[in-house]
Amino acid sequence: MNSSERILAQRYAQAYDGLAQSAQEAQQRASELTAAAQALEKAGAFMANPNIPAAQKTGLLKEALSQAPAARAFLETLVSCKRYGLLPEIVRCVNALLDQRLGIIRAEVFSAGALSDALKTRTEEALSARYGGKVVAQYHTDPSLIGGVKILCKGELIDGSLKRQFEKMQEQLTK
Repeated sequence: MNSSERILAQRYAQAYDGLAQSAQEAQQRASELTAAAQALEKAGAFMANPNIPAAQKTGLLKEALSQAPAARAFLETLVSCKRYGLLPEIVRCVNALLDQRLGIIRAEVFSAGALSDALKTRTEEALSARYGGKVVAQYHTDPSLIGGVKILCKGELIDGSLKRQFEKMQEQLTK
């Protein structure tokens, strides 16, 4: 996806999110759009095919999303503007806007092995103190780290892994 498509997706996401009057409504709208995108994943080739008329695509949306009127109307707009291909990025942006509304900061934590619940709690508390907001982390295991953790949060990489420490030692020894 190029930068102009990314900017366009952000604008569509802002428009969709901007219709919500409260955080609760924004949460509901984001969930509805995410669920709609997941429900339509298998129809991606059909929706992306330029040889299929917009009326047929709109018919599929009406049938598949009868219980999600706001998402259906939004997706019909994307289809009529030939922007349906932006949907995955729009969903990502809508969820990021929801996080902003709710004051949530997302982080990814990588460790050599699974962390205990107590360590997860301490990690999230430390990150919350560092970044000044509620941190919600996704945890991943990466045995190549050997030990320690690697954290990606707000575009910052905090690498406290043994692997990185060994790499630093090797760099110093080879100077």
